[in-house]
Amino acid sequence: MSTTERYRKGEMVYPEGSFEMSMFHIIEGSVLIYAFYGKENEILLTEEGKGSYFGQLELIEAIPRSATVIAKEDLVVEKITGDEFGSYLESHKGEDMALLTQMSARLREIGNQLHVVYHTIDEYISDSHSGHDESFFNRLGRIIRFGKGVRK
Repeated sequence: MSTTERYRKGEMVYPEGSFEMSMFHIIEGSVLIYAFYGKENEILLTEEGKGSYFGQLELIEAIPRSATVIAKEDLVVEKITGDEFGSYLESHKGEDMALLTQMSARLREIGNQLHVVYHTIDEYISDSHSGHDESFFNRLGRIIRFGKGVRK
């Protein structure tokens, strides 16, 4: 059915743009998920830990990987291929809801982040004053830093 794979801290699980019909379930450890990994505009998208899944969207949609995944610490994952996906869900009762719940939470988080970005941009565009106060630029800076994975 599925296979167990191990990665050392800092090792790449897969690169952005690669194509492989599989997803992963974290058994031990955690991963960091990046857009534009190793480039000047690198962005830490999220961190996932024990019990989480990653790679499911690319598996379901049969598209190239949208991000690079790096082991944050020594990692043990269960790799589920596209051919195994249906039988995996049948033999792991309740995991279908765990997958849907995780995907829903990610979409909600992205939606909330976009709402803040849109609101900030709209405020900038519609501001009738010739200048912007410092708080506006501080908020814009926080959005940009958050997008780059800086949590301050």
